[in-house]
Amino acid sequence: MNALKDFWRSNPSACAALAIALLVAIRIAMVIATPLEIGPDEAQYWRWSRELDFGYYSKPPMIAWVIALSTSVFGDGEWAIRLLSPVLHGVAAFFLFLLGKAAFDTRVGGWSAAIYLLMPGIWLSSTIMSTDAVLLPACAAALYYLWRFRESPGWGTAIAAGACIGLAMLGKYAALFLYGGAALAALIDRDMRKALLSPFGGALIAASLVVLAPNLIWNVANNFATVSHTADNANIGEAGFNPLNVFDYLADQAAVFGPILLLLMLAGFAAIVGRKDKWTTTREVWLLCFIVPTLLVIMGQEILSRAHANWAASAYPAASVLVASWIDRVFGRPTSRRSVGPIIKAGVGLNVVIGLFFAVMWVAPSLADATRASNAMKSVRGWKETAQQLKTRADEIGASAVMVDDRELWHGLDYYGRNLQLPPIRVWQRGDTPRSHAEEEGKIRPGEDTRVLFASEGDAYAAMVGQDFASVTPLGVIKVPLGPTRVRELTLYIASGYHLVPRTPEFEAAYAPNHER
Repeated sequence: MNALKDFWRSNPSACAALAIALLVAIRIAMVIATPLEIGPDEAQYWRWSRELDFGYYSKPPMIAWVIALSTSVFGDGEWAIRLLSPVLHGVAAFFLFLLGKAAFDTRVGGWSAAIYLLMPGIWLSSTIMSTDAVLLPACAAALYYLWRFRESPGWGTAIAAGACIGLAMLGKYAALFLYGGAALAALIDRDMRKALLSPFGGALIAASLVVLAPNLIWNVANNFATVSHTADNANIGEAGFNPLNVFDYLADQAAVFGPILLLLMLAGFAAIVGRKDKWTTTREVWLLCFIVPTLLVIMGQEILSRAHANWAASAYPAASVLVASWIDRVFGRPTSRRSVGPIIKAGVGLNVVIGLFFAVMWVAPSLADATRASNAMKSVRGWKETAQQLKTRADEIGASAVMVDDRELWHGLDYYGRNLQLPPIRVWQRGDTPRSHAEEEGKIRPGEDTRVLFASEGDAYAAMVGQDFASVTPLGVIKVPLGPTRVRELTLYIASGYHLVPRTPEFEAAYAPNHER
């Protein structure tokens, strides 16, 4: 034990890197070992990676570039698509170690990396390929270099910080909170303000824009497709104002950060007020600038409409360091260690237990079935079987195309049908114009509508589909088990003579499903 402590004291960065690498290796093993399939979003990102560009319909390009990198070496298997996700989260953890070490001390750096990697949300995100896997490492690096820039403004730190912010934006537009956090920090913190108002501050902004420029140019050339989709996705006001959604929001964030650690973080916010240690408070307030605005904005989104649990994810790199600094302070004081220490240990321990439970379920989904936790895995099951059953039915009727009425279904079939020699896979267009990448890329081509195998999940749009085809004949259903209690049921039709009927108000009133009227 003493030897380990001596090694930590003499080589903290190497020790942190080794610990992070060990956990990354475990998660890579999980990615390789799981029998679960990729989900529709991952299939969509894989499709983008086949045609590299500087932007895509609903997301910036970084995720497609990352998948292209791994699959160019290891092929198009599920594990190859996900391979770099745990690696990138390991990179994020190391930058948070460096930030904690630079802003506080080595112990805080170690706690920062541990808190981040053990978050329930990061356990999950490390086993799938999502935009958070490319956003959060760049956010962590940006925070580290922004702190370095604050402490020692110069061309190197400015360009590094700006480039990392630009890379974060190429991962996900939620990185806009980095700009907002830096601006807020400049208003509150004299050293940050002085650094940003210097010529080096201009270099930082310029560096971020240079990195982001290709995506901005792509958006201009494509009618701001990604920006418009991001704005539409916010859906402000559609679901109605509901303050009670705050409780759903807090529950979601507890699932991301960990229940006990989230409570400790919220309690810590209040404890900062009135703090007499100016230097400590300055560092904490600087970190809060990258946490509180994000959490409040997404909470407002939840109240006004809806928000997914991971929309506030960009707050948690800074939150990991902030909570780590409080943990270090607690264990540095005997009184606090006795009173609060057990709660902290319980919080970190609970995250470990949650992570290990998830790891077992991920590698052995049959255990999830036995514990009635399989519903959470329905989106990563049954795609191979769905594609195979549709292939069989398409061959039986001599289909000229297979058409589906759901973008997720299209993406799943696009990936899992790639080697089955299916007829062209198309997607039915709900509106007058395409509303998704699937509807844009999966439009039916001339001559493909002679004998279409139409598959509808839920059959909600049967009346509308019937108006878009000259002939529609029922063909039965196929059922694919997704677990002990879930089934993917597709209603099948033979259709021909496709012509998209204009979506007038009268058409919508007559044929749209009740839940859309």
